[in-house]
Amino acid sequence: MFQRHSRSRRVGAILAAVLAVGAASAGSTATAASTAVPFSDGFESGSTTVWPRKGIDGEGAVDVVAAPGGHAGRAARFTLPDDGRSYRSEIATSRLPYGSYRYTFSNYLPQEWISYEAQTIVSQWHGGTDTIPAVVLAVRADRWLMLVHWKTGSEPVNEVRYDLGPVRLGRWNQWAFDITWSTATTPGSITARLDGAQVGSHLGPNSYHQDTAPYHKIGLYRPNWKASKGNVSGGTPPVVVYYDDVSITPGLPVPGRPTAAPSSAAPTAPGAPTSAAPASPGTPSAAAASSTAPASPASPKPATSPPTARPSASASAQEPPSAQPSAPTTASGPAVPGSTPGPVEDIPAETDTDTDNDGRPLAETGPSDRTPLVLATGGALLVAGLLLAYRLRTRTAARRTHRKA
Repeated sequence: MFQRHSRSRRVGAILAAVLAVGAASAGSTATAASTAVPFSDGFESGSTTVWPRKGIDGEGAVDVVAAPGGHAGRAARFTLPDDGRSYRSEIATSRLPYGSYRYTFSNYLPQEWISYEAQTIVSQWHGGTDTIPAVVLAVRADRWLMLVHWKTGSEPVNEVRYDLGPVRLGRWNQWAFDITWSTATTPGSITARLDGAQVGSHLGPNSYHQDTAPYHKIGLYRPNWKASKGNVSGGTPPVVVYYDDVSITPGLPVPGRPTAAPSSAAPTAPGAPTSAAPASPGTPSAAAASSTAPASPASPKPATSPPTARPSASASAQEPPSAQPSAPTTASGPAVPGSTPGPVEDIPAETDTDTDNDGRPLAETGPSDRTPLVLATGGALLVAGLLLAYRLRTRTAARRTHRKA
């Protein structure tokens, strides 16, 4: 009798362990940090708590205020003081599984924006731990730039830059990025639209093909303002950018060719790369840009008064991006295969420690391409546990029947 009870306890312990491991494995993807899609935030709650993570380095700030420029409601305001040590003020979503998504948002650079010859990153997508961002939307001088980075295996990081047209201050910009994230078996693509008009595209690798998925960051990031790069206070007013109407929705892969080829260092048309890393399968080929793309589904809140729309000094004589076609130009850029931008253009790997916003560090990994394997393993363990439980119950019933007989 004692031996039967001891055996039953051992079998019960094994059964509990198998069921616990199986349930944990099957449910691991549900508990990992992941942004639910569709995702949207117009900041009307007065906070940024739906964004699980926030990164502030120095004395920067993120707050929600009345939207400027005749835009109704509220908007998120990101601020960086020129104090010699502040260089980042951002919020971020959690990771997403690999796939195709449409990212839409509106941003606003005030009239007081001071032209800066290095990059000011206002939106970026990170797709791997200890990497530079896979896709970047930045302002350099008075131009919008899109940078795309990718890497496979042990090769150096590849980069290509696209000029998306002139920056116009004191107005809201409505952006839409249709992105299919590349994997080892899926070709990537990016189509960028500004105010409903296509201003650039990229066909080819656009991530690091690691066991991590992309997440979206918005705000302000000036890599060259790091004290470690010798930056000191310049005594200029704080840098400010506003964001509103942010959304992420499932998208469809966009086949086709890029709208522009790598261009010279001083492009004159939006949609053309400003420089390219070495030739690779993901480097765009020449093609003309299209300005007939459909408008972004994200629309701003109704304006309460006509927004000011004075362009920046260098852009005042140019047509808006939606009216300018992109023209292919001559390839130019680093000659060394796999080379990355020089010191002025350098974007450090994402290794910074972030302040809490009811969330976790920006480098955290979420659901990824191992999800099917995890689910299969967890499911198999659960089935094994259930079969073991059924067998134990059948044997117990048989013993009881035998004793009664």
